[in-house]
Amino acid sequence: MGNNFSKKLKKNTPLPSIIMQEDSDFRYIDGRRYHNVEGAKYPLPNDDEELDRLHLQHFLFRYVLQRNFGAPVKHILDQHGSKVLDIGCGAGSWMFEMASDYPNTQFTGLDISPIQPTEIKPQNANFIKANLLNGLPFENETYDYIFQRFLFSAIPKDSWHDVINEMIRVLKPGGYLELVEAIPIPFQMGPVTSQYFNAARKMLQLRNLDSQVAYKLQSYFEQHENLENITEEKNRITYGPETGKLGQAGVENSKLLLIHIKPFLLEEMKISSEEFDNNLDISAKEFSEFDSYHDLRCVYARKKEIIEH
Repeated sequence: MGNNFSKKLKKNTPLPSIIMQEDSDFRYIDGRRYHNVEGAKYPLPNDDEELDRLHLQHFLFRYVLQRNFGAPVKHILDQHGSKVLDIGCGAGSWMFEMASDYPNTQFTGLDISPIQPTEIKPQNANFIKANLLNGLPFENETYDYIFQRFLFSAIPKDSWHDVINEMIRVLKPGGYLELVEAIPIPFQMGPVTSQYFNAARKMLQLRNLDSQVAYKLQSYFEQHENLENITEEKNRITYGPETGKLGQAGVENSKLLLIHIKPFLLEEMKISSEEFDNNLDISAKEFSEFDSYHDLRCVYARKKEIIEH
């Protein structure tokens, strides 16, 4: 399968090591700060409230999975000089933990918004502002391990093949690619919760985003002849009454998510802002009462090594 992204990139693209925030990086809607990247589909804000939610989400999913990565890459991470790329790094939660746990490895986080706390980052971590949809600003075979999580709300439905192609391009032979995605619409929703997430589903459709991509990752990997040892792991985020504090944290994450995309949901739901806010508590209770859950998929694979005859 051809790669259109690579053709857009100039050879030896300079690599910035520090992201500096500029006024032009952001725009504001109803007092919330958003990225200002033309054509980008990502609907969530990038202000402090959203960064706090991203940290909560990271710890929630780490607890559910009982780890920060699934691919068999510990030997790579322990090796001095290894390079890891975190695509769509957001607040940097995953990367900061990984950089602290594996000081011999150099970690690079890539995101469209310069929102990462560079003043407290580990020495073996740096951030780059770039739009994945325009291609990755790296040479071929640069990274030993590439990690990407929860970009269903950023990558258009018809761009996943090219995006994965681009990741494989900058992955070293013998290195690993790992993608983690969730189905954003819960299963077994109550009536009030359904109103919110039906509007969220419509928002994703209007932006040409694929709410089912988590189920398609394995097949996308299988279509690439350069990948081997393809593995899919299936998990669930559950919210029933027996889930305790974990379920409460999951409900809080979902509630904050709805609040943070409120301007877009109100257009579809046709209710007042006050009704939107008041119904959130009802929805939170429904998550437990209806045993709601989210499906989660982790897919990883190894890039084949070139065998010379």
